[in-house]
Formats: sequence, C-alpha cells, structure tokens
Amino acid sequence: GPFWDSYSVVKGADKVIPVDVYIPGCPANPEALFDGIIKLQDKILKGELAK
Repeated sequence: GPFWDSYSVVKGADKVIPVDVYIPGCPANPEALFDGIIKLQDKILKGELAK
C-alpha cells in the first residue's frame, strides 16, 4: 500500500514479536497456509517454538 515506507510501519513482524513460521505470498494461497500449519505442528511437537 501507499504507507509501506511510513515512519509508523514496521518492516516485518519478526522485528517486533517472535515468529515461528513464515508463510509466503500476499495473499498467501491455501496450500501455503496448510504447509505453514503443518510446519507449526511439527515445531510444537519437537518443542522448537520461538521465545
């Protein structure tokens, strides 16, 4: 959008909060969302979540 370079916009959520899984796309397609959910489930089972 027009405000992507505004002083009030952070370039990436990972600069503010911990991110466990990145899902590509804008908007992300259903397959990418499903793949992200599967990756997150694997990380939860292995105990590899971001802190």
